[in-house]
Amino acid sequence: MTALETLFVMIATICAIGGCANIAYDEAVDEPTVSAAASVAQYSDSDGEVSGTIYFDYDQYDLSPSSISEIRQFASQVKSDSSSRVRVEGHCDERGTREYNLALGERRANAVADILVLNGVASSRITTVSYGEERPTAYGSTESSWAKNRRAIVKLL
Repeated sequence: MTALETLFVMIATICAIGGCANIAYDEAVDEPTVSAAASVAQYSDSDGEVSGTIYFDYDQYDLSPSSISEIRQFASQVKSDSSSRVRVEGHCDERGTREYNLALGERRANAVADILVLNGVASSRITTVSYGEERPTAYGSTESSWAKNRRAIVKLL
C-alpha cells in the first residue's frame, strides 16, 4: 500500500471512530475526500450521456496507452462544445473495504480527469465522483464480473 493509500485508510478510520463519516450506504462520495458525502439524487444514472468507459486492472488506477488515446479523443470532442460539462465516475469491484474502494474509485476518476485537463478541457468543467463498489454493472463474484466493475465512466452533461 502506498503512503497516499495508507493516509486515506487512516483518515477514513479516524472519521469512522470519531463519528464524522456518517455516510449512508446509498450515498456517493464526492471528491476530493472520502468523508464528504453527496446524495445519489445529485449524481443519478439518468443524467448525462455516457461518452466512454475506461477499464482498470485489479487494484490499479493507472491508465493504459489505449485508454489515454480514448480519453484524448473525448477531450477533443468536449473542447468543441464550450457549454458542456463532464462528470467522471469511478467504480470498483466488490473486493476490499468500502472505504478503500471509495478512495480507489476516486483515484480512478481523478486519473481520467487529469488526462482530460492535460488535453485542454478546463478543470472547472469537470466533476469527479466515486461510487466505489456500490454501483456494479455486473453481479457475481467471478473475474469476468469484477473486470466489468473496475471502471471509470465519462459522462457529458
